[in-house]
Amino acid sequence: PHKGSLCPPRLEENTIPAVFNRAGYTTMRTCKVGNRYEAANKQFSVRSDATKRGATAEPGSAWHANQVLNYLNKRSRFGDKRPFYIHFGFSHPHDTRAGVPELLRKYGAVNHDDPDSLPPLNPLQPALPPNYLARHPFNNSHADVRDEVAVSGVWKNRDEASIRNELGREMACSEYIDEQIGRVLQRLDELGELEHTIVIYTADHGMSIGRHGLMGKQNLYQHTWQVPFIVAGPGIPAVRRAPGNGYLLDLLATVCDFATITPPDSNEGLSLRPVLEGRNQTVRDVLYGAYSGGEKPGIRCVRKDNWKLITYKAPAL
Repeated sequence: PHKGSLCPPRLEENTIPAVFNRAGYTTMRTCKVGNRYEAANKQFSVRSDATKRGATAEPGSAWHANQVLNYLNKRSRFGDKRPFYIHFGFSHPHDTRAGVPELLRKYGAVNHDDPDSLPPLNPLQPALPPNYLARHPFNNSHADVRDEVAVSGVWKNRDEASIRNELGREMACSEYIDEQIGRVLQRLDELGELEHTIVIYTADHGMSIGRHGLMGKQNLYQHTWQVPFIVAGPGIPAVRRAPGNGYLLDLLATVCDFATITPPDSNEGLSLRPVLEGRNQTVRDVLYGAYSGGEKPGIRCVRKDNWKLITYKAPAL
């Protein structure tokens, strides 16, 4: 219906920053460089993007937190009372997972960069996951993708030392991200904003790191397909879990619901607010997934309750 395009025309005008701009919000974004939908990224009224995966504060995750803190402090100085929407993104824990020294020590890991040797084992490193395999048992249509053969610190290795060290690095990077989020939450509290701010912690995908013999995200196993979705704010009960059965495309409908903004006609998501407020356990009964980055048509899955079917289809299979 869109003459060769899978997207409606001018779709960027119906993305989250554009929708919130029109509703009178000020919108701010910091994230890694390379997220593909540049037309949508340009809709943010304040933008400070850079890829920061270093092992110290300035070239690492603290840089992203500093951009948000600078934005909040500027709002405070100028007395800006408009509501805000902040996209607070990070470059980690995407590889290269260069952890800061103190957190690497905590998790017994090292920033290993020698492909001709293995990192040392350390009792402080996370244990191998229960579904660890030294090799994936069959061709999954994309075994030669960069994430499976060229992640610095692991490369093609799937031995215990490489996997446990990489898991330690991931934990170090993730905890450092937690610390940066804490800095921003503290500042929101100091400014009197936290008590009426909804905070959503999520991600675009999970990661394998040794599970099923894989390293990357190019699969539909649950450890990769499922993402965190942790929400705090007014009216949202704490210390509660629910399956939700949501997609990331539900994010637009959800934040519009909380902000009492009508979603655009192009929206295909469902609001997760009934789940977040404890009124429902899910917003849909069945979930579908697709991965088409390797040989076509690729991998598909369907999940209902505790049952999941994954199919693989490609000329080489």
